[in-house]
Amino acid sequence: MPTYSGTGGLRFGQPAVSLCSRLALPFLAMTPEVRVQRGNRLVAEEFFDPICQLYDQVFSRPPFHWTDDESRHHRELLISLKDDPTFGIVTAEASTQLVGFAYGYALGADTRFWQNFVEPLPEELTQEWPGRTFILIDLAVDAAWRGQGLGRELTQTLLTSRSEQRAVLSVQPAATDTHAFYMHLGWHKVGQKNMPPGVVVPLFDIYAIELGLQP
Repeated sequence: MPTYSGTGGLRFGQPAVSLCSRLALPFLAMTPEVRVQRGNRLVAEEFFDPICQLYDQVFSRPPFHWTDDESRHHRELLISLKDDPTFGIVTAEASTQLVGFAYGYALGADTRFWQNFVEPLPEELTQEWPGRTFILIDLAVDAAWRGQGLGRELTQTLLTSRSEQRAVLSVQPAATDTHAFYMHLGWHKVGQKNMPPGVVVPLFDIYAIELGLQP
């Protein structure tokens, strides 16, 4: 779900959940109908137009807020992000048609992501260093393929490929089903963030989850 560069009370000392166990996964995950592929810039470039089309299809409909500039903003963002050396992406195809994707990158030590929160956050949460935080920028699944576990598979495949200690994301407040989806997977809301002018809504809810090896 859209997060715009950057992403309840997660305590980062708690045990990691099974979703994020950093188990080695194959580059391709196959089911009888869906092919899930993990990659980097080259995969994003191969699927660039289908990704943008699916993004527009998913996020231009309620409950998400949408503006006339959002499609262009997303294309510009993806063009920029795919060249980041920490960029990672997972795609899902059914009969050569893109039916889902998830992608993100690692926050730098000098990130401004933790600025402009409605309520102050503890320093132990906001402090960054190289390799601490992966941000899930966007996750989308074609409407015809929802309810079959594909969103979970995309999220799990992406996060288990990462070496960072935790992950963050942002959700539009009105997207209640999206909130429920992430909470079901073990994400915790850490606060609300004021967004800059030009973003589709003035506030986003920020979620986080700890990544790590299972005991």
